[in-house]
Amino acid sequence: MTSLRSAVGAQRWRVWFDGATDFHVTPDGLTVGVANLFISDYLKSHFAAPLAAATQQAFGRDLPITYHVQPDLFQKRRAENLAGEAEAMERLGVPVRPAPKPSPRPAPESRPLFTLDNFVVGPCNQMAYAAAVSATTAPGREFHPLFMHGSCGVGKTHLLHGILHVLRRRANLQVACLSAEQFTNQFIAAMKSGSLDVFRYRYRRMDVLAIDDVHFLSGKPGTQEEFLHTFNEFDGQGRLVILASDSAPREIEAIQDRLVSRFVAGLVVKLLSPDNATRRRILEAKAVQMGRPLPTDVLNFVADRVTGSVRDLEGALTRLIAFAALLKQPMTLELARQSLADFAVSAPRRTGLGEVEEAVSAFFGVTVSDIHSDRKSHPISLARQATMVLARELTPLSFAEIARHLGGKNHTTVLAACKKWQTLVRTGAEVHWSDRTDRRTMTAEGLLAHLRERVQR
Repeated sequence: MTSLRSAVGAQRWRVWFDGATDFHVTPDGLTVGVANLFISDYLKSHFAAPLAAATQQAFGRDLPITYHVQPDLFQKRRAENLAGEAEAMERLGVPVRPAPKPSPRPAPESRPLFTLDNFVVGPCNQMAYAAAVSATTAPGREFHPLFMHGSCGVGKTHLLHGILHVLRRRANLQVACLSAEQFTNQFIAAMKSGSLDVFRYRYRRMDVLAIDDVHFLSGKPGTQEEFLHTFNEFDGQGRLVILASDSAPREIEAIQDRLVSRFVAGLVVKLLSPDNATRRRILEAKAVQMGRPLPTDVLNFVADRVTGSVRDLEGALTRLIAFAALLKQPMTLELARQSLADFAVSAPRRTGLGEVEEAVSAFFGVTVSDIHSDRKSHPISLARQATMVLARELTPLSFAEIARHLGGKNHTTVLAACKKWQTLVRTGAEVHWSDRTDRRTMTAEGLLAHLRERVQR
């Protein structure tokens, strides 16, 4: 491809072809192996003509040109990018951990696709799934952004890639997907190498931008500022930003209020840990996918035994199948009991402030906005105080963080509410309030216990 190199120039050849592409002549035409989909899209839109001319010159005839992602090129390109980013950060004096040795994990192409078709829907994720489907029909029109949050392993990344799987099939859409950590590393590398314009062009021209693990932006003001400007480029243009995070927008610590306000201006949906019925269906689907369907009694046992995330279920299933294979025994209930006897049951899920707000506001018949407001009516004040007390008890947030999340209040307000309720509980005092039907009374201790149960339900 000497003629192609001459046509595009040495610099563009080095950036877009050298080490990022591989050419193969097949009976069906010319196949261009690429490191990733972004390079494939860029070559099609910027170098189609010189590539066709070089092919015609080399083979004396026009050949059909197709593209496919090549795993070895992907790994090589990733290693080069990480090396460049490490060098840039070392020049800044930032310690960089040694690059990990290649793992024996299979290439991405060998893993089952995360699609909307193979996503198991249940009460725990029904709203998020509906939002994902809606995002594929009219990207950026009904809501912008789509912010999905929930604890690890509940399906956020599956839905994110499921949306992109549908949208990538539309030839006229430019789609990019990366984690917040990758965005941060690329931004730092671009800033130090003087290539910010290339970095910004790469992502701001997209029709759909998907960012996973948004909580990684916490405590990184420079990257947050850059991401804010990138996000603003998508506003009002019928384009979509999809975000996934372990935490709700207002629960991400050390993040700009301007970013939080943009996150909550779109559609925020939460995924919960799967309930028993959904766990059974997930296990059934995964077992069939692995070629080892489970008997009904084994399926029920595992669903009852493992109550955590989808990843926990996958781990238990993998362990069960391995036991059966290694011991050369059929998949029985007794084998399931034996194999999962010391299986680590998930730790209690982390409670977030959003869960506290939702449970308390629903109980008192007020809105989360009421709790954040300065309104002084008795049910709202009571709900606000109960939220502060339970947030301090059930979440790792400090007084100041709780105050900031609840509408920017002073931390002394949260401290005073906690001390007041400690006294009410210690003295066995009763609390009175009126709902839509009648006047209600509970002891302070009983009310907190009831609300606590609703939060952790």
